[in-house]
Amino acid sequence: MRLPGKVFVLLSVSLMLSSCAAAPLPEFKVEQTERDIIPNASSLTGVEPGSTRFVGEVESADLYMARGDGDILCLVEARPEASYNVFCGDGLGVGVELESGTRIELGTFRFPESQIGDGERAQLSESVTVITD
Repeated sequence: MRLPGKVFVLLSVSLMLSSCAAAPLPEFKVEQTERDIIPNASSLTGVEPGSTRFVGEVESADLYMARGDGDILCLVEARPEASYNVFCGDGLGVGVELESGTRIELGTFRFPESQIGDGERAQLSESVTVITD
């Protein structure tokens, strides 16, 4: 008789956790503005142009977060010479290391402390952190 209660509790906890995982990041809760629009975003494979959000500038590049196809989260690095780098991952987090060694954490992704060393974290937006040496 006690087993169904345990199954119900586990199922309830499982459903609560799965609904938390689908919660949108704060930047996606606000309307897209002119600043959030990436020029020629329709040419970026896998990125939904209407979802792009400007989050800041790092090393002379504009950084945007965006949604991709399905449950994909992307970080777009837009360089002044009109080149784009797109980094995407499943779920709510993406970690990127730029050529310079600067690391970017998007969403729930966190680099292990062993990889960061003495690096300093700086918040670009509610969901984006930059780590520099």
